[in-house]
Amino acid sequence: MTAADVEGWTTALVHNAESMFAELARRQPQLPAVAQPAARVLLARQEEALAIMRGLLAGPVEVDKIRHHGDFHLGQILIAKDDVQIVDFEGEPERPVAERTRKAPSARDAAGLIRSLDYAAMSALQRCQEKSVEEPACLTEALDSWRDAATDAFLACMRETTAGTRLWPADPAAADRLLRFFIVEKAVYEVGYEFANRPDWVHVPLAGLARTLFPVVGAAP
Repeated sequence: MTAADVEGWTTALVHNAESMFAELARRQPQLPAVAQPAARVLLARQEEALAIMRGLLAGPVEVDKIRHHGDFHLGQILIAKDDVQIVDFEGEPERPVAERTRKAPSARDAAGLIRSLDYAAMSALQRCQEKSVEEPACLTEALDSWRDAATDAFLACMRETTAGTRLWPADPAAADRLLRFFIVEKAVYEVGYEFANRPDWVHVPLAGLARTLFPVVGAAP
């Protein structure tokens, strides 16, 4: 991972985030109630958010780039008995082919799966609320705990599997900054995607973006 990579990724992220913030401000009055808390936080702290994005990769990060999946999420994993097959390696369909074929750190795919775990939790919450009489706060707390535990388990396996290689930064602080960068990148992309395709789901990436940019101490990414 070179200084030119960092500059290019950061410039692209900030540009996309600025466009996202403009669209969010335009649509904010029409957003459903469930999306309003995260929207208000992000819009109120927009400049702080952009500063965080610019600074996440400012320090040294020792890691190699690889051919990666590019659109890694739970829906790309087929399970049959005790075997697993990962499919659809063409990358995010909304991105240009040249961008999809570039190498990137494994943290980009890790970020994709972590965001997918968040979507899984929110999807389960929505289904539960349609069928359950349980208090929404209890359901939310339980599914948030599941999401955080699943994220921690996945990252523990990533660290164990890549130990002693240059696929994951040896420095935990550098690894955290790298992962947060790509989670933010993915969430910004998701906000734009949901606005264009599924506006009723935009609360999921908005909440994930706010949580990643302004984390509670001790919480998972």
